[in-house]
Amino acid sequence: MALSRRRFLAGAGALVGGSMLAGCGPEALAGLLGGTQMPADWPVVAGPIRHVLNRLSFGPQSDELAHAAAIGIDAWIEEQLAPELIDDRGCELRLQQFDTPYLDISLVNEIRPENLHADLRAATLIRAIYSRRQFYEIMVDFWSDHFSIFLEKERVGELKVIDDREVIRPYALGNFADLLWASMCSPAMLVSLDNQQNRAGKPNENYARELLELHTLGVDAGYSQDDVQAVARCLTGWTVDQDGLFRGTQRFEPADHDDGPKHIFGRIIPGGGGARDVEQLHALLLEHPALPEFLARKLARRLLGQDPAPQLVARAAAAFSAGGLEIKPLLRVLLESPEFAAAPRRFKRPLHLVAGALRQLGAECDGGPAIQATLAAMGQPLFGWSTPDGFPEHDAAWSNNLLPRWRFALELARNGIKGVQIDLEALVAAADATEMERWIGQLGKLLLGGPLPVPAAAQLIAACGRSLDPEPAGLALAGLLSAPHYQWR
Repeated sequence: MALSRRRFLAGAGALVGGSMLAGCGPEALAGLLGGTQMPADWPVVAGPIRHVLNRLSFGPQSDELAHAAAIGIDAWIEEQLAPELIDDRGCELRLQQFDTPYLDISLVNEIRPENLHADLRAATLIRAIYSRRQFYEIMVDFWSDHFSIFLEKERVGELKVIDDREVIRPYALGNFADLLWASMCSPAMLVSLDNQQNRAGKPNENYARELLELHTLGVDAGYSQDDVQAVARCLTGWTVDQDGLFRGTQRFEPADHDDGPKHIFGRIIPGGGGARDVEQLHALLLEHPALPEFLARKLARRLLGQDPAPQLVARAAAAFSAGGLEIKPLLRVLLESPEFAAAPRRFKRPLHLVAGALRQLGAECDGGPAIQATLAAMGQPLFGWSTPDGFPEHDAAWSNNLLPRWRFALELARNGIKGVQIDLEALVAAADATEMERWIGQLGKLLLGGPLPVPAAAQLIAACGRSLDPEPAGLALAGLLSAPHYQWR
């Protein structure tokens, strides 16, 4: 498809009435599409079903919307909360091309790190696109940020393959106590936060601090620097074998453990506990009154928006506590609340944008280097956030890097991304479109849940022309994918 970048940018700019100079390159056009502001003229969407699936999937497909409408929103949510009962063989077949995500650590050690990284990232994207267990994948994404591990740190990448399989995925909808314990025992986490350097007489507080601030209690839970130091002492001696038969496995080294008494949160862990100190620390963290509210607020921010109502957070935290830290009761309170039904739109993070577009357009995608480079250009290389706080949650962190998003739309529409393919001819045929007006209208229903507002549609038609030859049809698709109406969900 000979879809030119210049013509695409001209059409995309028409969506907000921007004028284009014939000789402008894309860098000179930054800002013309808007995108940092929600459009005032949203299309009419298919009510609460579309809203729910926009939040609990990476991008609703037509058959998923029809299924949710048939069984009802509450039943659809309950179905998604039991992912083990959802037939996902289509996605699982696609994942069979990868060996490394399923290997034992002894075999993982023999694989080049860059190959491990590539397979993990590709498998993650393929699941986001093709899995029918969409809310489960949304939660895996959340916990991967919550227990964030930077893949490029030395010796971490090969361990993160195991962490993804044995820590995040088994417990993403389970019990937080199990998830936290699995993370505290994760070689990837220990290496990522330097706990192999944490020894008696020479403590390293890095993991202890992030365990409190990021994983369990938050920064305002009232603990002190003395508490941080005592937590670090509990974690002394926990390391990871660096060589030999057991390379990459967790190990406790008694000689490096500080076995004296520890005072944490006004409680005492007696001396002489050895490896059991970390078990007592785990119990103290779970008993802390700040933990339920911290996690409820963080999940509410991901699912609802920037500033969840304190009353909703309190209700969700209470359900979390009463349910023995099971994650599903907390989620049910959030998802069944009127606040969720009325939650404001969110600016799509890159993974949500890319996976959603590929899902909704029925694309074939190998998850390979080209599409991974696209995500990286947008600011979200998978498992590539270098600090342990995970990718930013607030919309402003993503809404000012628009040029890679426009380029993605253009390259996708003209099949210019290696390893990614859409069938534009089949899409036009499915839309039963013989003229541009109907094509744009049907695209709006597919991608937005309703027609593009009349002024924007008219401007796009004027830019693309009325012919449905491949170039103008692709231009219209690229323009709609680039529009602010699609960048927000």
